[in-house]
Amino acid sequence: MTYKLYSLIAALIVSCLIVVMPVMAQRDMATMLGSVTDPSGAAIPGASITIVEESTGVIDLVDSDATGNYIRPLIKPGIYTVSCESPGFKTSVQTGVTLQSSSRVQANFVLQIGEVTETIEVSAAPPALQTESTQMGGTLANRQTSELPLGGQRRFAFLARTVPAVVPAEPGARDAAGGGFSANGVRSNGQNNFLLNGVDNNVNVIDFINQTAYVVGPSVEAIGEMQILTNGYNAEYGRAAGGVVNVTIKSGSNEIHGTVFEFLQNTKMNANSWELNKADK
Repeated sequence: MTYKLYSLIAALIVSCLIVVMPVMAQRDMATMLGSVTDPSGAAIPGASITIVEESTGVIDLVDSDATGNYIRPLIKPGIYTVSCESPGFKTSVQTGVTLQSSSRVQANFVLQIGEVTETIEVSAAPPALQTESTQMGGTLANRQTSELPLGGQRRFAFLARTVPAVVPAEPGARDAAGGGFSANGVRSNGQNNFLLNGVDNNVNVIDFINQTAYVVGPSVEAIGEMQILTNGYNAEYGRAAGGVVNVTIKSGSNEIHGTVFEFLQNTKMNANSWELNKADK
């Protein structure tokens, strides 16, 4: 092969990697979409939508298209304030819009006639029914992952059992001690898919390391969100027939914070056993 041919092959490989790598991370991101209309229901094209993450102040900008619709993909999970403005209409603001991993959330605006300097603020409420996705499962926020009791194990995988259709692993499962679970009756051993920030986090050998089916087990305080999907999830997850556990690590905020914990193991504080009670001890 000539030098030029080698250079061409190398360029193609690098291009493929550049294209593929962002696709892997999409499972960890969310999408915000919606429509902008006037009081009569007519579409308002060219309206300016400003999306602000409340914890960091990071801003995303997008405009509505000719049909009044807008979409902003690849937004990291969090709580957002969304505002919409257009000449001849009052500015509309929605606060507390929550985005979860791989979710598609609608934030629709009906702009009232008036000056742009006038503002109408609405506190967003979670939808009663998710209509943007067929996925079934549940999502645990940071407070739930860090405060739900886990005994002395502190392994995040045990939290998957808080979601409907998830039960402990079958007797004898190699990952039972590490939080293995069965989703919708599918066996635990190697059938669940663990992701960390949208990246593969599975142990790809039969004899699981440390009796867990995942490689990296983050501290529960470091988890910003934990999504457990049991059925109906998109083909992008693939790999396994069981459940999908997608853990998102906290990305930080504008405030300094931290966590301190300690385990006190003292037999004098444990409940008495049946054998000791029988011996009057």
